[in-house]
Amino acid sequence: MGVFDFLKRKAAPIKSPVQISVERGLLTWDGQNQAEIVKDSYMGNDLVYAIITLITQKAKVAPWGVYRIKNKDAAKRYKAMLLDREPDMRKLYELKEQALEPYKDVRLEEMLKYPNSDDTWADIIEQWVGFKKITGNAFMYAKMVGEASVNKGKPLEVYMLPSQYMAVKVDIDQFPPKKVAYQLYYGQYIPFNTLEILHDKYFNPEWSATGGQLYGLSPLRAASKVLTRSNSSKEASVAMFDNMGPLGVLYMDDVRFDPLSGASQAQALKQSISTNTGAGKYGSTAVSGYKVGWAQMGLPAKDLQLIESEKWDKEALCSIYGVPPVLLGSQEAATYNNMKEAEKSLTLRAVLPELVAIRDNINRKLYSDWGYKDTDICVDFDMTVYQELEANRGEQATWLNTAWWLTPEQKLKIQGLAPDPNVPIEDYQKLYIPSGLQPLDDFTNLPVDVPPAL
Repeated sequence: MGVFDFLKRKAAPIKSPVQISVERGLLTWDGQNQAEIVKDSYMGNDLVYAIITLITQKAKVAPWGVYRIKNKDAAKRYKAMLLDREPDMRKLYELKEQALEPYKDVRLEEMLKYPNSDDTWADIIEQWVGFKKITGNAFMYAKMVGEASVNKGKPLEVYMLPSQYMAVKVDIDQFPPKKVAYQLYYGQYIPFNTLEILHDKYFNPEWSATGGQLYGLSPLRAASKVLTRSNSSKEASVAMFDNMGPLGVLYMDDVRFDPLSGASQAQALKQSISTNTGAGKYGSTAVSGYKVGWAQMGLPAKDLQLIESEKWDKEALCSIYGVPPVLLGSQEAATYNNMKEAEKSLTLRAVLPELVAIRDNINRKLYSDWGYKDTDICVDFDMTVYQELEANRGEQATWLNTAWWLTPEQKLKIQGLAPDPNVPIEDYQKLYIPSGLQPLDDFTNLPVDVPPAL
């Protein structure tokens, strides 16, 4: 089944907005032209493309699995610790091990491997995070298993829908307005019910009569002036190159100049300059028998400060998305340690919050509409692929070497290592006190050395 085969479902005939609004509640509008945002940002601005690609490419590498919750208290603490700005990874892994255990569920395992005939789960994650970062919204459509199957009510295939063309229908006769349907306009109106759609969005404080609060606030809306300046700067640079004529006018500024023979004299000067132009003629001199003048035409890019403007645009856009600018090729402070810390910051600030939101929204939908109500089955991602979050092994080993209060078994667990199977496990569970250590008090009554007499 192709990615857009869901369009074969019965589509509603195209109607006027008035017909739509009175038919089944109000068709809301988020107050933005999302299609233009996509074109002007991700498709039309290299900085936005580079920033969002950094996030999506890192987000899609995390493997996902199916689990069963075995300890609800530990599961709550695990979810809470994931929201820390810099969690203790050792404790986090321990909490996950206490809270969850791998579970065999063929339907979910298949969804997390090949969600449809065209995408892998990594593709779904890339689209989900990309749409949300650009438009503030992500819409997942689930085609359900038929009623005759033992898996009825569970998702058979899932797709990411283009959020720039999605609308939410609500019942406005109650407060807060209740979502009753969704609609995709892709050449024709494609209706969806609320069971089929998972909607993930950013917080939006702008409540309006048109239902703006039902849509996520795009980060690019907050950065709209920066994006406009960035695009205008690039357009100005391109226009300068496309329309570049003479840099200026070289003219005869000599009382001896004869207008009647000016053409031949100007041609001779042009020939002299052309002969001495090019990389191989660097440092050579063109000679004129007349005094000449120069009139500048237009301003070069450096005078317009376009390059400097782009630098600050990059800083501002990176700030909006939580991406360290050094990862976009900045040479300022681009040392190994800084790059390592930048990768860590990217994961903690920009990637993990999105993966957590995806996980929580999928599990919410599983427990409500997608056939797993009143079960302890859930999906989660594996963070161990993000090695930049791990403590420096060398520094960690040095510290553990002095931590005599930890057993060898605990030290190996901290470093993620397995014990030697040839050594009795009891030996790993003992405390080993360093030898040769004496209390400081034993040294207080010792005689003080007297320096030898001169």
